[in-house]
Amino acid sequence: MNKMSKPLIILGSSRSHGNTRKVLDRLIELHACDLIDLNDWQFSYYDYEHKNRDDDFIKIIDQLLNYDIVIFASPIYWYSMSGVMKTFFDRISDLLKIRKEKGRQLRGKTMLAISCNGDQEDYPSFAAPFELSADYLGMNYAGYYHAWIENGEIAPATEIKLKQLAADLVSLQSRQETESSKS
Repeated sequence: MNKMSKPLIILGSSRSHGNTRKVLDRLIELHACDLIDLNDWQFSYYDYEHKNRDDDFIKIIDQLLNYDIVIFASPIYWYSMSGVMKTFFDRISDLLKIRKEKGRQLRGKTMLAISCNGDQEDYPSFAAPFELSADYLGMNYAGYYHAWIENGEIAPATEIKLKQLAADLVSLQSRQETESSKS
């Protein structure tokens, strides 16, 4: 499989071009990343009978598997991730039940999380599902970054965080490339 050297951002928001996207566009200016907007795909809730196995979920996973670093980005809705992001995470259960070969390919990948809201208040509860999921799936959890928008603009403190995240991504990519060359 041909791995992409740059990170992949998966955006899960009710507004494709809202504040979270504004933050992600700035991150992409600072460090090249590819982006998947979950709103561009048709996938449904987890189904114990797997009647939805032909929707777009596995197509998204197939793209994700081409990357070593995956950043999940969501606004904070009721102290947690957005509904579309939660639906996506619920569907990861498919990778444990009917698509185990794909689920195993998540091991060793690096996961990060970005939240966004209208103020600097950050909710530690937001990061927990990402961190715990990474651990369960055998992924490396590389942290959580909170961003916010003030008066329609990226807050100065968020700009500093985004520059730090861009530097962290360079380090993560370097580490991933070193590990890949050893194997």
